[in-house]
Amino acid sequence: MSLTEELAKYREGSRKRIPENKLAVMDTAADGLEKSGILNKCLKAGDVAPDFVLPNARNKGISLTELLANGPVVLSFYRGGW
Repeated sequence: MSLTEELAKYREGSRKRIPENKLAVMDTAADGLEKSGILNKCLKAGDVAPDFVLPNARNKGISLTELLANGPVVLSFYRGGW
């Protein structure tokens, strides 16, 4: 099974567990984002990300350029552990 198929299966299962009122809010938000045109502005596979600076674990600012000097960078957005 491909990753796309696995994600579709996971999404389908999630949608069955989410209450209808919350699902409606999520769908409205997703539709709004899609209609805003934001998908046309985001980076695509193979695009070069602009340089940015974020604090590391020691609260020292470190740039993407600095990290790339050591090799490839994987960036993960952690939304929380709720």
